[in-house]
Amino acid sequence: MTSAKKTVTTTTTTKTVRDGSKTIITKTVTTNTSLTTFDYSVPDTMKAVTFSSYGSSADVLEHVELPTPKLADNDTLSVIIKVVSAGVNPVDYKIVKGYLSAYLPMPVPAIPGADYSGIIVQVGSSVTLFNVGDKVYGKTAKPNGYGPYAEYIKVNSQTDLVTHMPASISFNEAGGISLAALTAYVGLATYDGLNKDAYYNKDKKVLVIGASGGVGMWAVQIAKRLGASVTAVASSRNKDFVLNTLKADAFIDYTQASLAEQFTTADEFDVIYDSIGADITSNWDLAQLILKPGGLFVSPAGSVKTTDADTRRFKFVAQLPVSEFPQIAGWVAEGSVTPITTLALHLSEAKKAHELSASGRTVGKIVLNP
Repeated sequence: MTSAKKTVTTTTTTKTVRDGSKTIITKTVTTNTSLTTFDYSVPDTMKAVTFSSYGSSADVLEHVELPTPKLADNDTLSVIIKVVSAGVNPVDYKIVKGYLSAYLPMPVPAIPGADYSGIIVQVGSSVTLFNVGDKVYGKTAKPNGYGPYAEYIKVNSQTDLVTHMPASISFNEAGGISLAALTAYVGLATYDGLNKDAYYNKDKKVLVIGASGGVGMWAVQIAKRLGASVTAVASSRNKDFVLNTLKADAFIDYTQASLAEQFTTADEFDVIYDSIGADITSNWDLAQLILKPGGLFVSPAGSVKTTDADTRRFKFVAQLPVSEFPQIAGWVAEGSVTPITTLALHLSEAKKAHELSASGRTVGKIVLNP
């Protein structure tokens, strides 16, 4: 491929997010116009974070030099992307620990991650929707060990998720969208919880547990965008963020008393979205009281002992079809939902990112910048 360079205007931006009495600054390393003298040539090697055995991220993650992915003769529908931002999700550290090894076998060495944003530097011969220089974001179809914790990633333009970035968001915001937003949307709108048409949800009530985290913040915003009333559960320090940034209608502080003690109205909610799953069995028991008959309890994590209690339904978000993403992308482009990245770390700090993610106390999204 011929090397090409392009000089554009440098733009530095910061965004302030309030989290209770604390101010979190979203450090935007690059925006849509922040790449100066960008080189579209692809080097032979790249920096990447890898693991060669399962274990604690602190013990097994390495920041190493690897061969850069290339387009093979049969990669006619694939693109090579220069990664600008890689999203960090809880599933990443769980995969490194081997929790999902039976379902998601990894190559050796494996590169973690799924979410990315970046710039296309090579396209396969049959790619028609994307060109070199396009700014894009998305995710691999599933974590496959060839993730975006690296300077470059190869994705299939049809089977993986590749979406053009709107000019209104930064690379760091885009890099944290896809997996979390899709997890929230699929759980809320594809299991007969909420209708995909907001008109039919105007009387629906949704409870989001873990509302300030990476998936929870999307569940709040998407439920609101779909016309429902949202009660958000989080800690008191995140109350301002949940009510004023995410625009939840009501707030429950789980640190004050158990959820069972704080809810007194039976058959109150149409959907309960448990974004964390740490106390999923007790939350499912609670759902038998506060979830309406025929209502939906949904979670991307954990499991319950029984799912046949009365007519209330439990669903586990196991599949994330990329075909559902255009609705989310449209909302992001129009600004009716907002990606919120609260911490950007260098790729070499992946261990720290996983430690923060595993704590379950992060607000918004963490991303890595190669």
